[in-house]
Amino acid sequence: MSALSAIHNLFLPISVLAYTLNAGSITIDKILIKHSLPKPIVYTFYVNVLQLAALLLLPWAKNFGAPREMVMAVFSGIAAALALQAMYTSLQKNEASVVGPIVGMLNPFFALIIGSFLFHQLLTPDQYTGFFVLLSGSAILTANIWFSKLRFDDRFNWMILSGLLFAVSYVLLAEAYKGMDFISGLVAARVSSGLFVLTFLLWPSLRQNIFASRKKDREVSTKTSAILLFSGQTMGAVQGLLISFAISLANPALVNSLFGVQYIVIITVALALAKKRPGLLDETLTKNVIALKTAGALIISLGLFLLTK
Repeated sequence: MSALSAIHNLFLPISVLAYTLNAGSITIDKILIKHSLPKPIVYTFYVNVLQLAALLLLPWAKNFGAPREMVMAVFSGIAAALALQAMYTSLQKNEASVVGPIVGMLNPFFALIIGSFLFHQLLTPDQYTGFFVLLSGSAILTANIWFSKLRFDDRFNWMILSGLLFAVSYVLLAEAYKGMDFISGLVAARVSSGLFVLTFLLWPSLRQNIFASRKKDREVSTKTSAILLFSGQTMGAVQGLLISFAISLANPALVNSLFGVQYIVIITVALALAKKRPGLLDETLTKNVIALKTAGALIISLGLFLLTK
């Protein structure tokens, strides 16, 4: 294996670690949205405003590319902010173990279609095999959702929208990296997300919700909520950094196909909380469901193995 090939194959462990962290972030988001924090759009505002911290990386941003790459990075950031809004709305209406896998499965599917047809972002034959094995394992892992919990209504539409917007964001970011270095692309996309949500303040109703909710949060927040919020956003920030780096190394559809890893973590957390705090995540776990998820996890492991060959 050449040194260049070895560097590109780093996307696999980086993506696995990223989606493990993302599972923790999604789980905490669900807990906070259900028990502590306000409307999803307010949560979207505060989470994305924090992206402006990427400005601290400007001294290390060496190449912002041509105007085309900059436009791609800007719209990638805006799409990411909108994707989070759709996902938080989904989390408010559904179980975390429903939203995670459905959005996760739609994300690489849309990324493969958009990337292939619009930007010629193609996979190798071996990567296509690993891609579809991973999606098959994820489908088995989430089979109980498709047959018992999933409803094709407004709640499902939010998940479709979130998966589509995440795919658009990642595909555009991959295009931006064709003319930008990693730090420059990261700064351009993250700052665009932060600046975009600042436009929420132009609408009086949104502005009132944002500041009213902020005041309310100070009155009802607990030490545990503060710790959860800090932990969740830290994991989310690191996850975003790792996913961005992985996309700079490999096809975004391939990177996103590893989302099944995060679902395994979510289920593990739900199992750990099942006895002491069964209502915290609203997860339904029976012996048959656990057996099905174990089978799906094994197939996902096979997909990971195929990608390492």
